[in-house]
Amino acid sequence: MSRAVLFRIYVLSAIVIAFTAVVWTFSVASWTTVETLLFYAALVSVAAWVRVDDDTPGFEAAVVFAAILLLHDPAVALISVFVGTAVYHLARDAGRRTFRLDSLYDAAQLALSYYIVGLLYVSAVAKDAQLMAKVSGYILLVIGYLVAHVFFAAIRHALDASRDALDVRRLLVVQSRMLLLMTPVVAVEVLCYSVYGMLGFALASLPVLVVAYTMRNESDATQQNTELLRRNRELSILTEGASQILSAEGDQETLRRMVALLGRLARLKACAVVTWGANPDIPATVYRHGACQPTDQGILAWVESAGFAASAPSRAFVFHNDQRRFPLSEGNAIQVLIGIQTVEVIYGILIYETEDPSILKSGSINLLTLLANQTALSLQDQLLRREMGEKTTQLEAQAATKSLILDVANGLIGPHDVDAMLTRIAQAIRKALGFEQVVFALFDAKRAEFTRRAHAGLDDLWEEMRRKPVASSEITAFFEDEFRVSNSFFVSHTALQQSEHGVFVRHDDDILLRPEEWHENDLLLVPLVNAEEMIGYLSVRDPRDQRVPNVGTVQTLEIFALQAVSALQSARQYEEIRRLTFIDGLTSAYNHRFFQEALEKEVHRSVRAGREFALAMLDIDNFKRINDTFGHPVGDEILKGLVDEMMTNARDTDVVARYGGEEFAIIFADTPASSARDAGNRMRELVAKREIVVPSIGRTLRVTMSIGVAVYPHDGATTTDLVARADAALYFAKKNGKNQVAMAGELPFESALA
Repeated sequence: MSRAVLFRIYVLSAIVIAFTAVVWTFSVASWTTVETLLFYAALVSVAAWVRVDDDTPGFEAAVVFAAILLLHDPAVALISVFVGTAVYHLARDAGRRTFRLDSLYDAAQLALSYYIVGLLYVSAVAKDAQLMAKVSGYILLVIGYLVAHVFFAAIRHALDASRDALDVRRLLVVQSRMLLLMTPVVAVEVLCYSVYGMLGFALASLPVLVVAYTMRNESDATQQNTELLRRNRELSILTEGASQILSAEGDQETLRRMVALLGRLARLKACAVVTWGANPDIPATVYRHGACQPTDQGILAWVESAGFAASAPSRAFVFHNDQRRFPLSEGNAIQVLIGIQTVEVIYGILIYETEDPSILKSGSINLLTLLANQTALSLQDQLLRREMGEKTTQLEAQAATKSLILDVANGLIGPHDVDAMLTRIAQAIRKALGFEQVVFALFDAKRAEFTRRAHAGLDDLWEEMRRKPVASSEITAFFEDEFRVSNSFFVSHTALQQSEHGVFVRHDDDILLRPEEWHENDLLLVPLVNAEEMIGYLSVRDPRDQRVPNVGTVQTLEIFALQAVSALQSARQYEEIRRLTFIDGLTSAYNHRFFQEALEKEVHRSVRAGREFALAMLDIDNFKRINDTFGHPVGDEILKGLVDEMMTNARDTDVVARYGGEEFAIIFADTPASSARDAGNRMRELVAKREIVVPSIGRTLRVTMSIGVAVYPHDGATTTDLVARADAALYFAKKNGKNQVAMAGELPFESALA
């Protein structure tokens, strides 16, 4: 059985017992006794009218205690208190045009308290007892009343969950003072009654009633002053709320100021504010204040289960003690629940707990509602300002990006180095779109792999990455519809595996992220396509905002990719024109002029990138004998076949040139000293195995080559020094047996000086 039901049964029982006792007493008593009881009931009714408040004893104690001493009958206490107090309460309710069962219960409880102590007095003191015995009985009467009153108050507070906690100490102190004040009055009433009868008793009671009336007026004035102070405080809070809340910056500061103002309205015990902005799909945020005991997860779970994100209360709902919907603190408290919302949007929910009963006043509730509404307006204003700021920033970023795209396009006009052009575009992407790592890789069809050619943001790792090509299968595997975004491909880290080249890394202990958050191993790939032929790819990683790029960002990235394709196409066309301009008239190799320019360019590129390259000088062994034996036309066929073999097996980045006569040069780009000899030997072996068809003599011929190799910058820091060192190595190779590779860095001292 609930406490509310038990309390209702208790109230009804007290009323029935008191009412039954009154009816029975009136039915058996004489008319004289009834007149006496009604006389005392009238005095009790007047005393109840001037009672200061319901929680302190009234001046009816002066009437009831004197009546018990005079009549030595506890029934006078029961009848006079119940009838007199009930008449007062019913008259008050009638004036308010309402009826409360608590009115009869208050009369019944007070009557039973006096009746019980009356029984104790009659049982302990005889009617004709000596004066000292009666004085001792009176003390027992006072103490008994205190105990009985506290006992009934404790029962009520235990059963009535809506009541505040019982302050026994305060109750005893206040009642004891009042009873001590009325003790002399009781003595005077008894003396006057013995001399003048009931008239003397009534006259003796008048000063007490006058004092009570004065105290009642003073109490009313105090309450009015208190109410005026409360309203002034509310007005001050309202004024400050309009300035402080609406001028706050940030959600947290706005809510902090709101809670601070609420604490001035009614002292804070515990508070929780849950906000989810303008979008209920965004995870909510919990702000806790005071002695708030539930965890953030517990508060969020309750708010979600209550469905407040979709429908929050627009007016304040108040819950007392055990009736609280979701208690935030221990013990009893008054809980107020209200939504923080405007007409358009629900921004959150406020759960406020206090032990201050002043919050229950209509003005306080209205002010709390107004503060919640002001907070919602402030949050809405801040949201609009943030959105406007973000939109302005976005527009500015778009304008800057378009300007940068135009600048890049203008900067790509004319002949440029491919790597330099791609680096320029990579740096523009990093600046405009906020990707910290940008890489351009070009496709090498002969080796079916991608070579990284330019970057932005990878200075510390670039040299290692540049030397490690990426197998075509590792990249093209991600060019599937499941990864497609516009014409690009977003590859989540969950789809990546670690490659032997360290391109992709996937950790087994990845933390769970929201779908829109960028993981450190996510990857965005943009194919570089020219006439449906894939010529490379652009990859970006690590966006500054740590968010997966939207379609607009991806499409802007594709514009930069198109610029890269156009730049590559222009560069290749330019190189083809240059190649045709600088091609040797007999062979397909570059001529001496182109060789000198290419060598100078390679030196500058290596200086900029801090890398090595190799220069090989090649000479056909015994070529004069071939010319003397078969004639110069056959010698020309030998030269063309030799160049064809070298051009076929050279890399796209290598330069094969005719230096003069039967002497050739090869620039091995990005070739360190450790690989230079192997590069020269590989070319020498391919030439030695080549059977050159000579139709004019109806047979095939084979030739060998001697090769001298110099490595930049070890063997020379200028083009002149490199050529001289490679020539010296070539001379050493021919002098020491031919058909071999000699390294300039390994020449004997005398040969190195030759």
